Amino acid sequence: MSPSNFPTVHPTHVPTSISPTSSSTGSSSPSISMTDMPTQAPLFLTHDEPGQYNPSFFNYNISDGSRFGPQSWDNVTGLNSTSNYWYEFGMHESQCSKGAQSPIDVCTQPVKHCEEWHEFRSKRGDFKISSETVEKQILPNKLRALMMRRVGDEPDPPHVDFSGVGYANLDLLNIDIKIPSEHLICGERYDGEMQYYFFHPVKQSLIAVSWLFEAKPDNLVNQHMQLLIDEFQKVYDDNEESCKADMNVTTIQNQTAAGHESLTYTRARGSSHNRRMKKEREPVWDPFHEDIQRTIHFWGYRGSLTEPPCSPDSVLWRIMDVPVPISSGQLMQMKNILFNNRDGDSCAFTSTHYKGSVARPITKSIRYYKCTRSDYVSDDERELCGDSGCQLPFGKDLNHYFEPIVNVTGPHSDSPTSLPSIIPTAN
Repeated sequence: MSPSNFPTVHPTHVPTSISPTSSSTGSSSPSISMTDMPTQAPLFLTHDEPGQYNPSFFNYNISDGSRFGPQSWDNVTGLNSTSNYWYEFGMHESQCSKGAQSPIDVCTQPVKHCEEWHEFRSKRGDFKISSETVEKQILPNKLRALMMRRVGDEPDPPHVDFSGVGYANLDLLNIDIKIPSEHLICGERYDGEMQYYFFHPVKQSLIAVSWLFEAKPDNLVNQHMQLLIDEFQKVYDDNEESCKADMNVTTIQNQTAAGHESLTYTRARGSSHNRRMKKEREPVWDPFHEDIQRTIHFWGYRGSLTEPPCSPDSVLWRIMDVPVPISSGQLMQMKNILFNNRDGDSCAFTSTHYKGSVARPITKSIRYYKCTRSDYVSDDERELCGDSGCQLPFGKDLNHYFEPIVNVTGPHSDSPTSLPSIIPTAN
């Protein structure tokens, strides 16, 4: 697929209004209007900035003169405490205008060579997504699934053996979901981005694996992703119930009339009324399930966090080159959870989005590489047909092979690389 042939469901700019169409089926998709509609309040109202000074507050207001938007993130302080999630990794000073910053736009002409020699080898662990081993959080700028940390051999969170980093079996720390995507592919912004974070104790760097969401109008419900979305829905529903118990109903109605109109959409079948049944038969949730991981290849580069403290050169990014398909209804459900969530105690809206976006604008270009089949084939294909792979390509676990979003023309290793006799270690 060439960059010019991207489906129009991927607008480069966030639409100004989204209106769900009425339908009796669960596969209905919202109609997206790219034109201004001044007579209609936006579905997701951008919230007021705080009147009182909050040193750690930031948002995504990209308008000129914004005190808290991305252009002002260097002013964010108060990060030198455990309230800053990244503090434990030594990232506590806002450096949002220094060094190599993320996200970036990756495309067809990488200027570096692929640094891997085999697919990253994942193990799903033994976590169930509804259990207490995974804490679900609706944060101002993301949906986060926080994994319980390993102590000795237990618990057993999902973990990955990355090639090229000199360390095996790094545990998954957290999953962050941003809407829309932060990284761009040849100038195109996708509907969302799901980021898996790991920490490399020798390199003292995070490793982030990024999956792009694609919500085409005719996409079916991604059942495996729905298990995760349902868990965030529970948190959202609990917050709403707390508000209704603590607030006068009239107050809620007044705030709704002020611009927070109730969102109506059809959830995926079984997403609410079958929760009890689903919990009884729920399998271990695999972050690398075939409904999510449809490729073993990616763009890679060293960059930063995409939010304060934006620590430069602190993240080894891997942007997977085949998107995760979700339905338009699932996208709308995640938007509603993130953008319309209320604090369970104060009932204040929590989101810091700007016009339906919690994506940091892209920064100046950073040198990146791209791993393709010319660098390595899947482990199972290599075992079946040798290092050169099979005539008919296969993906992970000999699943169907999906073509990448775009094909690169930049430098790559000799085709394909064999496993080294001595595995290099971290410097």
